[in-house]
Amino acid sequence: MTEARLSERELAQYREKGWIVPRWELPRELVAEMRAEYEALLARNSGIASDIILAPHQVKGGSMGVVGSEKWLEFATHPGIVAIARQLIGDDIILWGTTLFGKPALSGKETPWHQDGEYYPIKPLKVLTIWIALDDVTPENGPMRFIPGSHKDQKLYSHSWVEGDDKTINLVCDREHFDESTAESLILKAGQVSFHDVYMIHGSLANHTDHRRAAFIIRLMPATSYYDHALGAEIGKR
Repeated sequence: MTEARLSERELAQYREKGWIVPRWELPRELVAEMRAEYEALLARNSGIASDIILAPHQVKGGSMGVVGSEKWLEFATHPGIVAIARQLIGDDIILWGTTLFGKPALSGKETPWHQDGEYYPIKPLKVLTIWIALDDVTPENGPMRFIPGSHKDQKLYSHSWVEGDDKTINLVCDREHFDESTAESLILKAGQVSFHDVYMIHGSLANHTDHRRAAFIIRLMPATSYYDHALGAEIGKR
């Protein structure tokens, strides 16, 4: 198996574009275990929509009341993931959040253009987002799309509230800050992993296919940052 380490070329791509999909990927057996754990979690939480499930690593859980599993903490701290994360944000790392995006078949919602930092109560704002495909991601089933280089200024751009329950989020990055024609789609096989910068402008289209596009998201920050609970409460009221 390929070593869990970014090459100099991959590090340069991360700095230039704002994301990287390493040659390294998770073992098939582990991906199968994650998919089985996901099915079990959905069964335990049948009253919660699968579009977004927050903090599945908490056994009794968080803001959504998810009945989670410590297996997700085990997945989030996989040695290969941590090794690459250390190359990108340093050796002293804190796991502060996990999420499951279900993107269910036929009804998976759009995620409008945004920057993660608009939603994260982290100060100073320095976060690495890790995106693990549990299912194959195709051009048709709502892949994540990145605006390359949109992270370079390391600033949050203006966002506006857009109504509608057909979206996973409602604070949308204003169009004057990016050119959608430059967007690049994240096409992955199950088990492949993407790492992206907190200032990256990205989003995804709805899933109208009959194939689910589930993903496990890990949010890490260096220990020089902290979670601002007062700011988190403000964001939660939006």
